[in-house]
Amino acid sequence: MWYVPQAPDNQAAQHLLQRLLGDRAAEFTADVVPGESGPDWYEVDAGPGGVVLRGSSGVAVASALRWYLRTVCRTQITWDAPVPRLPDRLPRTGTAARTTSPYRHRYHFNVCTFGYTTAFWDWPRWERHIDWMALHGVTTPLAMTGMEAAWQRALLHAGLDDEGARRFLGGPAYLPWNWLSSLDSWGGPLPQGWIDGHADLGRRILDRERSLGMRPVLQGFSGHVPRELIADRGARSTTLPWWDFEVGVLDPRDPLFEEFGIALLTEQTRLFGTDHLYAADPFIETTPPVTDPADIARVAQAVHGAMTAVDDRATWVLQAWPFSYRSDYWTAERTRAFLDAIPDERMLILDLWAEHRPVWRDTDGYRGKPWVWCMLHNLGGRPGLYGRLDEIATGAARARTDPRGSSLSGIGASMEAFGADPVLYELLADVAWQGGVKDVRVWLQSWTRARYGRVSPLLLRAWELLHDTVYAADGPGPPGSVIVCRPTSAGDLRPELPVHLAAPASPTVPPGLDEAWTLLAGEATEEDSAGPLGRDLCDVTAQVLTHVACEQQGRAADAALARDADRFDSAATALLATIEDLDRLLATRPEYRLDAWLADARSWASTPAEAELYAADARRILTLWGHARSELHDYSGRHWAGLVRSFHLHRWRRWYEHIGRAIETGSPYRAKEFEASLIDWEERWIAGRSEAKTPGPHAAGATLDVVRTLMPRYRAPRG
Repeated sequence: MWYVPQAPDNQAAQHLLQRLLGDRAAEFTADVVPGESGPDWYEVDAGPGGVVLRGSSGVAVASALRWYLRTVCRTQITWDAPVPRLPDRLPRTGTAARTTSPYRHRYHFNVCTFGYTTAFWDWPRWERHIDWMALHGVTTPLAMTGMEAAWQRALLHAGLDDEGARRFLGGPAYLPWNWLSSLDSWGGPLPQGWIDGHADLGRRILDRERSLGMRPVLQGFSGHVPRELIADRGARSTTLPWWDFEVGVLDPRDPLFEEFGIALLTEQTRLFGTDHLYAADPFIETTPPVTDPADIARVAQAVHGAMTAVDDRATWVLQAWPFSYRSDYWTAERTRAFLDAIPDERMLILDLWAEHRPVWRDTDGYRGKPWVWCMLHNLGGRPGLYGRLDEIATGAARARTDPRGSSLSGIGASMEAFGADPVLYELLADVAWQGGVKDVRVWLQSWTRARYGRVSPLLLRAWELLHDTVYAADGPGPPGSVIVCRPTSAGDLRPELPVHLAAPASPTVPPGLDEAWTLLAGEATEEDSAGPLGRDLCDVTAQVLTHVACEQQGRAADAALARDADRFDSAATALLATIEDLDRLLATRPEYRLDAWLADARSWASTPAEAELYAADARRILTLWGHARSELHDYSGRHWAGLVRSFHLHRWRRWYEHIGRAIETGSPYRAKEFEASLIDWEERWIAGRSEAKTPGPHAAGATLDVVRTLMPRYRAPRG
């Protein structure tokens, strides 16, 4: 039986209003006006009879609601504030001028997001996020949920047995890297209940997205198959390494490439339908095994050929990440050969990190192919406030006026993990409809009023300071957190940062950040504590503690190198206290709780064994990532309550005890012995044999109360 997608309609948009506004939805009317060619548009008519939200799609209608809430009612719907504050009587402002987006594609997601954030979401959580996407103008979301069902069917059809197919797929949190041809057979085997449940969930997600007028991006095929299948068929192939893993990839000239690609996309279409957009990344972070430009062109033709064999309207959605990540390989000649192998109208390119490391300038504007300016923002869920507000406000608009960027056709968010820095995503949504924002300082005034329900000179000053410090970053990420680093007793006793491209750890609290902290705390009331102001206050406080922890760890390391027991004990115990304080702070916020992540993982299990598998997967990806000595360890380290206390604090306590004993006994620090012991403990933690409980939300305390107890200890001296 073939999947039949639902058509967009008014009813879907009206239901969205009911979900978001409850009883107040009766005061709004959704009017979807389909069929008009040209760019997306919306308009708002707020008259005596109610507020009519009119637009070219359900997404446009939702964006009209967002405009009305933000501009007229001075409120908004965000991740951490899902319920808007509506006035008792809605303002009647007449008909506003039509707003038209200059971007055909407004993209959302990264393949990795489906491991770092959405891996264990259920339908209610997905429903909330799809509504959020519609509000923020998303038209082109990546859709990976449930694709393992198509893979299983294709693998069985190719002759692999069921056990081999589910082993190849691996664990649920790691599926995205299988789709990226980076690993396989890791963290599994994948239970059948998961495959069936997520096939149903995937269809439900796609139904809702399509009903609102979105065009989801599904999977393509880039040549990665089980090595058992390659051996059984005697197929030509190569082995590509990626960090601690390696995968088998078919030679595009081998008949199995086309055969399996067609089988996979046929099964995918049967299960999920199609909107003719397919994501495929044959060499996302690997070096192609060929050097001749003609051979790299052949790979491109094979990847797109598998798509068009099933769907003659197929457009390949390609991430431009390899052109920068492996720039030593991707010479101008090879890049040109790869891109020119596909017709311009059959490829859409995502400039994945355009706000920091744009690729379009170095690739001759992708040879005229349509492309999307993307904000990457977050790698792996790394902690810390970070962003480039001014670049997000104007970067895409400047690219459009550059002759090399003239084929720009979209804007989007390609974060590996999300939930942090909501200010960036609100700004990006405005840029998606307006084309750009000329003055971020003026924009921040409306942001502050909508976020907090009020505005004051001190709140505005706090956001000016945040804009000038953490949100004007030149580096690739926030200052690294030593808290999430694996401690070491080697060398200078300072840990190496994970490979998630954070900026160097900094022991100094920037004066502007410190002043913003004071201003936010001074303006916050008890009523604010659980809302957006409490969230922002928590984030700023956590950033301050991150800097303080770096300074304390540095002092402890210096004292240990000098074999000064008293100074070491003083600095190291202060570090442990700071980590405990961070956990206590984070426990006040629902956004930052390990227990919620683990509960979501276990909720998919139908047996105790499955619950253990999913929980271990959920723990590993946040900590070791891969095997015990993986270079990717702590790539996805988070500042989450429960994780900080039961994992990161425990590691640093073991470091303190190990170094302290060595100083006391005059022994060497024995780095290898310490590392082996620490890794053994990490593995036991992942297996669930060393887990501390996180306080429940009622026992955790209010954010403002915790912040007020911490400020006297950590506030920078003045005067």
